[in-house]
Amino acid sequence: MLRYKEIKKALVEMVSTMKPGDKLPSRLELCKKLETTRTTLDKAIMELCADRVLSSEKGSATRVVGFIEGTDKEADNWCVIVPDATEGIYNSLLRGIEEIAQQHGTNTIICSSHNDGDKQEQYIKRLMVSGITGFVIVPIVADNPMESYRLYENLIRSKVPFVFCNRGVEGIDAPIVKSNDFYGGYIATKHLISMGYRKIAYICELKYSTSIERYEGYIGALMEEKLPVRPQYILIPPHGVMQDCMDAAKSLLQQADAPDAFFCFNDRIAFAVMRAVNALNMQVSDDVGVIGYDDTFSCTESSPQLTSISYQSKEIGKTAARVLVNARSTGTEPYMPEYQVFQPELAIRRSCRGPVRRDQK
Repeated sequence: MLRYKEIKKALVEMVSTMKPGDKLPSRLELCKKLETTRTTLDKAIMELCADRVLSSEKGSATRVVGFIEGTDKEADNWCVIVPDATEGIYNSLLRGIEEIAQQHGTNTIICSSHNDGDKQEQYIKRLMVSGITGFVIVPIVADNPMESYRLYENLIRSKVPFVFCNRGVEGIDAPIVKSNDFYGGYIATKHLISMGYRKIAYICELKYSTSIERYEGYIGALMEEKLPVRPQYILIPPHGVMQDCMDAAKSLLQQADAPDAFFCFNDRIAFAVMRAVNALNMQVSDDVGVIGYDDTFSCTESSPQLTSISYQSKEIGKTAARVLVNARSTGTEPYMPEYQVFQPELAIRRSCRGPVRRDQK
């Protein structure tokens, strides 16, 4: 990491414990404390001023940014941090949050973390000192759980209310609003079994809480139907990219004891599996059933249309927003439980209508 970026990060750490309007130490003191040069320090402060974390004018002190004079200091401002605000499932989540925010005269700021821990940390720390009154966060999938733990522990100390959506963070006691991922995996696998598939594989990008819960639902459905659990049918490609998922599915389909169906962690993986099936001159549904997860708009654009698991992302967003309203309430709002789970549903289409024996074609 470039030195000025290290200094910038150290300054953000410093101001996260300060209040809007507080003065920073002099440049000379900061150089000594951070063991850096004036040039490097000035560059870091200049960027933080551009980011509206700090304010600094020639001949005056550098301060933590506060409210602009003349603005409503009592206004509620929420920050919503999701992996990708352009992705369909998060669009629905955001619509739900904004609907409740609008009803309560609350402003919303939307940030995309792109599952980058540093980016999510910068958003949180920057906005904590800018008058944010609540966060709705879809946490990143962290390689090191302690990194997430330290970040949210600081957020707890700040007393700014926040709520997790879709998944929580181990060790952090915060409200969670999510979908029942175990049940989603269970009904997806049960549907494949009900359509006549018996050798069902599971494929996901990364091993983390959500993918594990869906895997457990998949295993539960197989065991309930007394079907064998084949370890070779559990695919977690090492790099978690679509080409790896496609290659892994293609390799498995070329084995002697190949699966006749795939339950996929999300729709993107399902489309990669469908491409693998087609590349082997096989037919989706007739030869290999495929079911996805998220029920994105692309499901109805594919050929054949993709069966998927749909979860109530807009309702999850609305409920998360109500939790924040409740946290700011003086007691007039009804109590909101701190752990709420919504049941997903099947969106049945043509990608897994049942296997067709070759002598019947």
